[in-house]
Amino acid sequence: MVRPNQPAEFFAADNMVDYAADACPPSVIGLGGDVDRWVSEQMFEEDVRAVLKMMRPNGRERLQGWNEYRTGGSHYRITVSWDDEFQITDAEAGKSAVPHLADVIETLLVGSAKHADDRDPADEFDGYRQVVRDVYQRLQQRQACYE
Repeated sequence: MVRPNQPAEFFAADNMVDYAADACPPSVIGLGGDVDRWVSEQMFEEDVRAVLKMMRPNGRERLQGWNEYRTGGSHYRITVSWDDEFQITDAEAGKSAVPHLADVIETLLVGSAKHADDRDPADEFDGYRQVVRDVYQRLQQRQACYE
């Protein structure tokens, strides 16, 4: 392979090497540490932006003044965001951290169904009811721990 420090006779057309085609890192072609450091910093900053985007979703809504509530279990996270009007119209304000909680749970439940358009409506809604029954049983078990 021809290096930039080789004598001029090595730079004849038949000895030329296309460094981009060989994917030589910048340090090999003489650009050195400054470019390497800059590339490394850019890659790090891009990674940080990606992680922050995952940790703080719904950036546009936050800029518009929306409120949000985050919770989760050991293998999942849930973020619910809402605007002021949604919170103001909650008849049971103050009972939970999320306004219109029944609406939010219904939207999550119905919106998470797979292939809902291909299923019989009775079968689809039986599936929703089974989830609600399971949640009811879990709440009963939790309450029993306190009594």
